[in-house]
Amino acid sequence: MRRRRLAAELHRLRAASHLTLEDVADHLECSPAKVSRIENGQVAVRIQDARELLDLYDVDEEQREPLLQMVRQARGKGWWSDYADLLDEGGQTLLSLEDEASAILVYETNLIAALLQTRRYAWELISSRNDSPLDLVQRTVDLRMARQQILDRPNAPRLNVVLDEASLRRAVSSRDVMREQYDLLADTAAQPNISLRVLLFGAGAHQAMGFPFQIFEFVDDDPHLVCVELLSRREILESAEEVGRYRAAFNQVCERALPAEESRNFLLNLVKEYGQLTYVAFSARSKRRCS
Repeated sequence: MRRRRLAAELHRLRAASHLTLEDVADHLECSPAKVSRIENGQVAVRIQDARELLDLYDVDEEQREPLLQMVRQARGKGWWSDYADLLDEGGQTLLSLEDEASAILVYETNLIAALLQTRRYAWELISSRNDSPLDLVQRTVDLRMARQQILDRPNAPRLNVVLDEASLRRAVSSRDVMREQYDLLADTAAQPNISLRVLLFGAGAHQAMGFPFQIFEFVDDDPHLVCVELLSRREILESAEEVGRYRAAFNQVCERALPAEESRNFLLNLVKEYGQLTYVAFSARSKRRCS
């Protein structure tokens, strides 16, 4: 997102200077395609190139330093850099969006949202990939837990989650793993920056049936984005028309879901239903993989 903001500003400055991509490319001694990629946020701009661009656009000193600071930030590493070997470009984009968003809206149909999973629930999901070695499973779970730290920081984003009842009823492991997960959800639902609602089976048909997604909202004038997770990759939707369609679908599921307090009571009832939390019901696989 830092790169996108910087790219938009560089594009604006070039347009205000009445220069073409070819003019800028000649000044930087590069191809017009590279300038285009910089202005589309596809590549990071080098600090020296940024200085030359600001000279070319005749940017005054008052504007220059904030823009150069933006360049440094855009080229900086995210908190997830230690896990870079686990992430493809789509995964890094998702974590960047979570890190920068002022609000995250999540609709889940079959699983607990990743930002709200317990460690053991996440372990059961990730370890179900039979070809994954144990050390890779462990690091992937650690990464998922680290993602959740954004919800506890001082400038935490607002998190608005709607869970289809199917995502709660689908047991990924033993009863105590599920009870621990329900317990966490009930506690989470009481946090001031988090809204958690349950969409019951009886809510009827709606636009988002069968289509889990996340919407990211940002401060200032940054456009909202939608992330759709597929089996092997993530797709980011940017067009205002598509984002608007998903926002309307999210509004509809919110209208049909239980209110926040009733949703929390639903979760507390699940905690009671699954009985006293014990750890003796761990499967043999869970014991082996969590050790």
